[in-house]
Amino acid sequence: MSKQYSCSDATRSALLEAVIQLSRDQEYDSVTVRQICRQAGVSNGAFYHHYANKDQLVLQAFLDFDRAVTPDLVSQCESMLPMESLYFMFRNYLEYIQDQVGRAMPSYYRVLLKGESREYRNPQRPFLRAMRFHCMRCQDAGLLTKDYTADELVDLFSQYLRGLLFDWCLCGCTGALWPRAERDLHYWIRGLSPKDGANAL
Repeated sequence: MSKQYSCSDATRSALLEAVIQLSRDQEYDSVTVRQICRQAGVSNGAFYHHYANKDQLVLQAFLDFDRAVTPDLVSQCESMLPMESLYFMFRNYLEYIQDQVGRAMPSYYRVLLKGESREYRNPQRPFLRAMRFHCMRCQDAGLLTKDYTADELVDLFSQYLRGLLFDWCLCGCTGALWPRAERDLHYWIRGLSPKDGANAL
């Protein structure tokens, strides 16, 4: 990772932490970019160099997981068993949310509810494309039903993940996400397995 890229990540982290801190004391909608920059120790010019507004900052923090879906990660997944690779993608995604987005998640949902962005549902997002690929691998291996298309399976899993994260927000963004998701997904996968197919993991 280059030095410039690291500095950009540090700036983003400082801005996100500022949003979180300020939102504890006042409503998210009343938090200003000037307040965020002052809290983060970042100039207004630096903020607007990267983001058009605070909503874009929060959205981008969530979507930045797509940057982690690198060719190396894809190759690593392809070397795994089909179901193992699908679980691996889920785990990496949830651990990123917990470690990198954290308590900014409620702000992210506030932004989504405004209806200003549907990018999270864009099927061309690297994460959603990777999910689709691994769902197809599981279908070809007889581990997931073909009663649903791969795109429909991605929609089902995405709905589950959004529900899990929303509930996590209601609980104050506390507790580890993956252990609960791993348990839940075991039952989801069992229900989505072909009747004559093997159960996953």
